Amino acid sequence: MFNLSYFSEAGFSDIVLGFLSGIRFDVTAAIITNLPFIVFHYNPFPFFYKKWYQLILKILFIFTNSVCILANVVDIVLFRFTGKRATTDAFSIMAFGEDFANTLPRMVLDFWYLVLLVIILVVLMNILYNRIKISNRKNSVLAQIVAYLLVFAFIFIGFRGGVQYRPINIMTASQHGSAKLVTMILNTPFTIIKTLGKEELAPIKYFSEKEAEEISPVIHNAPSSKSFQHKGRNVVIIIMESFGKEYIGGLNNYPGYTPFLDSLMKEGLVFTDAYANAKRSMEGIPAIVAGIPALMNEPFVTSAYNGNQVTSLARLLKEKNYSSAFYHGGNNGTMNFDNFSRLAGYERYLGRREYNNDKDFDGSWGIYDEPFFQYAAADMDKMQQPFITTIFSISSHHPYSIPSKYKEKFKKGPLPIHQAVMYSDYALKKFFDTVSKMTWFSNTLFVITADHAAISEYPKYQTKVGLYSIPIIFYTPDNSLKGQSSVTTQQIDILPAILDVLNYDNRYFAFGNSPFDSSASHYAINFLNENYQIISNGYALNMDTSHVISFYNYTLDSLLQNNLLNNDTAHQIPLERKLKAFVQNYNHALIDNKMTLKKDH
Repeated sequence: MFNLSYFSEAGFSDIVLGFLSGIRFDVTAAIITNLPFIVFHYNPFPFFYKKWYQLILKILFIFTNSVCILANVVDIVLFRFTGKRATTDAFSIMAFGEDFANTLPRMVLDFWYLVLLVIILVVLMNILYNRIKISNRKNSVLAQIVAYLLVFAFIFIGFRGGVQYRPINIMTASQHGSAKLVTMILNTPFTIIKTLGKEELAPIKYFSEKEAEEISPVIHNAPSSKSFQHKGRNVVIIIMESFGKEYIGGLNNYPGYTPFLDSLMKEGLVFTDAYANAKRSMEGIPAIVAGIPALMNEPFVTSAYNGNQVTSLARLLKEKNYSSAFYHGGNNGTMNFDNFSRLAGYERYLGRREYNNDKDFDGSWGIYDEPFFQYAAADMDKMQQPFITTIFSISSHHPYSIPSKYKEKFKKGPLPIHQAVMYSDYALKKFFDTVSKMTWFSNTLFVITADHAAISEYPKYQTKVGLYSIPIIFYTPDNSLKGQSSVTTQQIDILPAILDVLNYDNRYFAFGNSPFDSSASHYAINFLNENYQIISNGYALNMDTSHVISFYNYTLDSLLQNNLLNNDTAHQIPLERKLKAFVQNYNHALIDNKMTLKKDH
């Protein structure tokens, strides 16, 4: 009801069927979470009828189910950002840094109606619980045995979600509705329970290792004609928080909220069919700087594989005498970015602590974009060249705080994020105004993208394809990269693309492909609700680990309403093979810690 626009492509009957199908998952979640209450309820001793024991049972019941209600209600808003139900990784994210404590008061203020909803539901639950009367009636032994057996059977079947061979899991929901309806069918306690301890990947073998490498190569050999620029072109990667494609007028047929970025796009190379590999910052950053897509529920930085050796731009270019720095105005420790930047080979991480001036603190996440971007520009001007740096903005993140002096400068849109996007775009303009006067500017490659897309106004950007649509822009002051490219591109392609521009001349490991390589396949990979998605040349295919679920032509069917499954095998089968080979290589590389190559001399 709160997110009806996200399910606009579904018919009324599909939504009703989704709700009814969801009861199966509700029952399972209710039984699993209330198992202690159920066990304590079957107490054969006389003190079961004592008031103190009944009070313990009531407290246990109200507490357990209040937590479950809270989890579901929180997901009403969280879903708008992640596109899925919360899983156990949500606890890992909350554990990093001071952000959760800093943003909680503002979130409660902004979403006060959800707090009220939780209170109403808990009070109603308490009233209904009090209507249950305990009767000390004696029943025959036979009646008690029958009752126990019936209840046990119900609990057993409900716990498993049916009498089928295997207990139901998150993927089971896809049997009851389209990929988009899966989130509605599920419930948050269920998805949290089903992802407990599930951070480890399972080996997958669709093809032989040789065949998988041929279909989806991860070993990249530089052409012999390449000669690395030993003087070195500087590289600056700018990651704009939540800058979904929807907000950018230059990528749509409406004004948008990024006038500066629109003007810069006219001077650079714009990939018009570009996608994020994830829905969260914690997953987007590894995809951009280290080419690691998010193909599991647990973010890489908190997973069992976060100690793996990784190939990254900073590491590869360090071999070419590049210095490096990662700038993020957030609280140090936020999303584990400081630790990940070191894993990815950055020599320095500079955050709110290094900025050391809290008069520019936004009260929640860190330093406002405009002053922090200026700080980053000044620091870069002191760095040894050539350098590779990454700047990650924060102001276009909820609660969308902007300095009070700009409250009237930037227009508000239908969504609260729109004004913050305009402010961050202005901060980007001021950054370029500053660095354009620095000596290193003319010899620098700028790459501008987003960590992920965010809340959406238009149905086109609420589909499973639109949820990942972002900008990817390459800009060089010498105009050597200019125009538009319709090549399907993703965040993990940024690493090989930059190496291509620099004429990198060594072998390296990368899941992605350079969009400048005409001999390579070009596509985008995502993972959501236990389903994989591959997007390529106007088509989008979704599958779980065993079979294809849907296949769409999103160029002709932007709302993904016409499932072409098995009706266009000429396009479907090659995409399915590509996706399977990619997933096989991904799992193999993470499990066996093989995301790097030995230095090839």
